[in-house]
Amino acid sequence: MVGRSLAFRIISLSGIWIILALVITATLLVYFYRGHMDQHFDNHVSLHLEELVEASRFLPDGRFELAFQPSDPRYHELHSGWYWEVRKGPAILKRSPSLGDDSLDIGDAVPDSGLVILEITGPARNHLRVHVQKYEVNPQYEPVLLLASAPATGFSDDVLNYSNHISLSFLFLTIGLLLVVMLQVRVALKPLKAISKGIGDIREGKASKLPPNHLTEVQPLVDELNNLLDHNAVLLKRARNRLADLAHSVKNPLTVIKNETRKMDTGQRELITQQIAEVTRSIDHYLSRARAFGTGNVLGSRSSIKTVTEDLVYAMQRIYKERDLEFDCSQLAECWFRGEAQDLEEMVGNLIDNACKWTNHHVSVRCKPNGNRLILSVEDDGPGIPEENFKDVVRRGHKLDESIPGHGHGLGIVSDIADLYGGKLTLGRSRLGGLLAELNLPSVPL
Repeated sequence: MVGRSLAFRIISLSGIWIILALVITATLLVYFYRGHMDQHFDNHVSLHLEELVEASRFLPDGRFELAFQPSDPRYHELHSGWYWEVRKGPAILKRSPSLGDDSLDIGDAVPDSGLVILEITGPARNHLRVHVQKYEVNPQYEPVLLLASAPATGFSDDVLNYSNHISLSFLFLTIGLLLVVMLQVRVALKPLKAISKGIGDIREGKASKLPPNHLTEVQPLVDELNNLLDHNAVLLKRARNRLADLAHSVKNPLTVIKNETRKMDTGQRELITQQIAEVTRSIDHYLSRARAFGTGNVLGSRSSIKTVTEDLVYAMQRIYKERDLEFDCSQLAECWFRGEAQDLEEMVGNLIDNACKWTNHHVSVRCKPNGNRLILSVEDDGPGIPEENFKDVVRRGHKLDESIPGHGHGLGIVSDIADLYGGKLTLGRSRLGGLLAELNLPSVPL
């Protein structure tokens, strides 16, 4: 997965380019510096060679003489690598004290004219850089061969020292540039990470839209994603309306048919009424599943448990005003349901309405977070339901007491919607003595 990371690719490519560029640059610098040192030493040796040219002369008796010797004191240090010689044919006319009894072996490299630069191994096996020049001191005499050398280790050591300094400097430069690239990538990708976090918040229900990003390059992406969310919400609302229209258009004719069956004899009426009830049950079941399935994972869907519950309790207080019921909603924590408010209203509304129908006086609604889930419970102080009937009452159309108003679909609808959100409806005995209905639903992390 690391290889598929945008940051890893940018840093890797930048690192390769930085290392390659610095290696090439360091190599060129060392190459240019070596050329500079070669030229510097050659100029120095040439200067001494010019001294030999100026000092060379033949006496009237034909003997060769130097009017003065090169002034560099290194020519007096034995085997210093700084040597000079004056030759005439195979004979050595003069040489520097630094050579002692040795001579410079240049082989057959004798120039016809001009200057020749050689690299040879000299006395004490020193690596030397030698300048050789043929010079005609006097037209009456044969030209002499002038040699001047400098130790090659002198400039090679300088080049090596320079190379070490360049390598160390460029190593620190490479590390520094890589750190800068990493920092730059981190800063540059920060808006994308913010978008990723924003999408995560929307998926968890913490937000409904991406926050604005003021970077010119990123803002169009944020706008398009927000537009997509708006479009998705519009499509969802339109689908909900179509489902509602479908349910209304189907149920109205069914109601008319049901009313008309009253004119039929008992056998036919019971059969048709039974089939109409079955069709109505199927319509309610599959429409609720379709609606919940379309909203269970909608980005940005979140609903406040406290707000929805308090609104429903307020409505129930008006509906059951004559019974003077007491509602306890004091233990509603800051819980948020990760889903549509309409589905939450239908689940909680059915549970509270069911509790109001069976309670004697007191109805309690509580909610507590449990990680990425929430536990919402509705309980009453009514007669309750025997445990063996728990499975029956969650089936649509099943009623334990026909004298209580209702069609028996409430708990079945709650169970279906909760199931489609990955939740669960559980029934039990309330601490108040009646029924405890407990919903386990996905929540929005705080």
